[in-house]
Amino acid sequence: MTFPSWLSQLCRGLSRPIRRTTQPIWGSLYRSLVQSSQRRNPEFSSFAVRTNTCGELRSSHLGQEVTLCGWIQYRRQNTFLVLRDFHGLVQVVIPQDESAASVRKILCEAPVESVVQVSGTVISRPAGQENPKMPTGEIEIKVKTAELLNACKKLPFEIKDFMKKTEALRLQYRYLDLRSFQMQYNLRLRSQMVMKMREYLCNLHGFVDIETPTLFKRTPGGAKEFLVPSREPGKFYSLPQSPQQFKQLLMVGGLDRYFQVARCYRDEGSRPDRQPEFTQIDIEMSFVDQTGIQSLIEGLLQYSWPNDKDPVVVPFPTVTFTEALATYGTDKPDTRFGMKIIDISDVFRNTEIGFLQDALSKPHGTVKAICIPEGAARH
Repeated sequence: MTFPSWLSQLCRGLSRPIRRTTQPIWGSLYRSLVQSSQRRNPEFSSFAVRTNTCGELRSSHLGQEVTLCGWIQYRRQNTFLVLRDFHGLVQVVIPQDESAASVRKILCEAPVESVVQVSGTVISRPAGQENPKMPTGEIEIKVKTAELLNACKKLPFEIKDFMKKTEALRLQYRYLDLRSFQMQYNLRLRSQMVMKMREYLCNLHGFVDIETPTLFKRTPGGAKEFLVPSREPGKFYSLPQSPQQFKQLLMVGGLDRYFQVARCYRDEGSRPDRQPEFTQIDIEMSFVDQTGIQSLIEGLLQYSWPNDKDPVVVPFPTVTFTEALATYGTDKPDTRFGMKIIDISDVFRNTEIGFLQDALSKPHGTVKAICIPEGAARH
């Protein structure tokens, strides 16, 4: 099943870095994403040595003894530090009394981005020192014990969203780039969308999620294939460009409705709309027509679309092949382009302009133009 190019680019784009926008990453989008995950699965700390995550503590937790694990975001004047994990940030007070000298030594000497485990009490911040920009800005942790889990060496770049880094450097140290809030948001958003798609297809419409083989025979098509040598001389496998043949066999076998979050491989040059390796939602149905497929995709996107984005309005606008060529000049139009092609044949039918009359005298001959608003005034 072929999806619109804009949807394919959206899904593939989720796996690539996204430029930071004017909206702070700790704004409503990221908080909404984490909160929606928390509503579905509140046990973030199950099976872990921590009792809580850094971003979940609030004034309602005052007086509780907690254990946190995370990365040192930054430290100020050896008085406090900010601890970070996937859920958010929390301020940790470094003890200054002599009885806690060992704890102070660990927290003061650990390099930034080191991984630590701290235990202590949730207390209120001093009056006037609250930080409304942080979800945990009303509280801080008074540390009693600390353990350095892993000391950090000098990093090639700071783990901060406002620090500009080249794409080559980010890809070279991808494991560090993944610590950024934006990349965390991208991956968690992708995960939640895929989960909602599975719910819609399996639970609501009876689809079966089936994994098809990755090693297959060579089936030449539009793109070149990746070849995988086998242990037998002169024999090899081919990575599938898509599960097309497999899903058709499943329909022959009577599975009726199949889908898969499929990995596809195509030996092509990397371009914005071409990737050597990508993921697609692969769907096949028996006894269905074009209208049914369109309704399925509309419902799938509407159901899985993030709540913090503009809602998906259905039904989607449709355009025929003939209309697309007539109004946009291509069978793959960008409908955001407002300057459509307009037929002005009747305006010039009685003129004496030679080349226009030649065009209009031919069968199906037309004269078309694009209307540029205030174009004459500008040019």
